[in-house]
Amino acid sequence: MLYWKYDINMEYCKFCGDPRYKPTKDRNSRRKKSSYAVLRYLSLTPRLQRLYASPATAEHMTWHACHITEEDSMCHSSDAEVWRHFDRTHPDFTLEPHHIRLGLCIDGFSPHGQYRRTYLCWSVIITPYNLPPGMCMKSEYMFLTMVIPGPSNPKRLIVVYLEPLIDELLQLWHVGVRMHNHVTKPGLHNACGFDVDRE
Repeated sequence: MLYWKYDINMEYCKFCGDPRYKPTKDRNSRRKKSSYAVLRYLSLTPRLQRLYASPATAEHMTWHACHITEEDSMCHSSDAEVWRHFDRTHPDFTLEPHHIRLGLCIDGFSPHGQYRRTYLCWSVIITPYNLPPGMCMKSEYMFLTMVIPGPSNPKRLIVVYLEPLIDELLQLWHVGVRMHNHVTKPGLHNACGFDVDRE
């Protein structure tokens, strides 16, 4: 269970009754309570806004819509049948090439090195696929959004951990976000994020 939104003030799990905080030896202590586990979440929206605010990346954010690839070859995700299916399913989204398309990757790693695998963490990385292949696979454009705590594979519980990210992505999809586009100028545009008028 995540203690956020409506459950932020709860001290016990509403499903199993386990405590949220580790017990303290001194009940009168003024020290901050220590949680059993902490999910580290880094908001995605400000980083997406910076893609258009920076002249180094803003001009490349429509590459996926402009490039031409030979028939039966694939050099980018935009050449895939899945991308074309999305374009057919959401034509209003596709009309605006500044809308951001994202890829999600989840990978487990051992923070204590390769020889000690008793504790694993899981990183959740978002990649904007608007950029050309030479850019979108570089580490500076792979946005670490959260680190899921261990000690083991979250398996089916991963949906619980992904709630903050899903919430932010739904907010972007349904409401959108205003951002400054360095290429098209002047002022703020709805040219990025996700469609503002979507129902």
